Amino acid sequence: MCSPVFLMFMATTAALVLLVLVTISTPLVQAFYFLSTDIAGGIKFGVFGFCNELTGTCTDKELGYHFEPQLVNPLTTVLVLYPIAAGLTLLGALTLIPVACSRRDRGFPFVLFALLSTLAFLACAGAFGVTMYLFTVARNRFHAQGFSASYGPSIWIALSATVLTLVIALNAGCGTCMSGRLGRQARHLAYTY
Repeated sequence: MCSPVFLMFMATTAALVLLVLVTISTPLVQAFYFLSTDIAGGIKFGVFGFCNELTGTCTDKELGYHFEPQLVNPLTTVLVLYPIAAGLTLLGALTLIPVACSRRDRGFPFVLFALLSTLAFLACAGAFGVTMYLFTVARNRFHAQGFSASYGPSIWIALSATVLTLVIALNAGCGTCMSGRLGRQARHLAYTY
């Protein structure tokens, strides 16, 4: 049977992979994008910029881009929370390695992992909230102008990463705050009938 440390390490690694996939979206990897529209021959939007499908050109890879009037610059800067969440998730996974490799029970989960996983969830949830607002408004603006626009795979990858980091944070937080006894009976209690 798998230990709880191994299961948490695998879940944290899966969340890390999902967050890295979101981070390397368009213009780095054009298969991953948040929104695609048919304006100007086809534009795909990602974390660090956007690409024109017709010409094959992309914007410079930078924080905060704009595509007036559909996308506004200050909100695209907040998308930096995805790489921050990925970094916090990586640090959380690294804190689990010594516990996973040890044969001694060190009282999983411990406070540092719970803190890192909670911070990773908050960063991921904040980024996902801004992403949904930003690209839903942009999609509606494109539709109002007569262009088609649809969500890309990065939206759904970000949603899965957010849900997974929530599950990890709740598991680590409840295990740490409740001393790992949530739902278990104390060993010194014995019931006789």
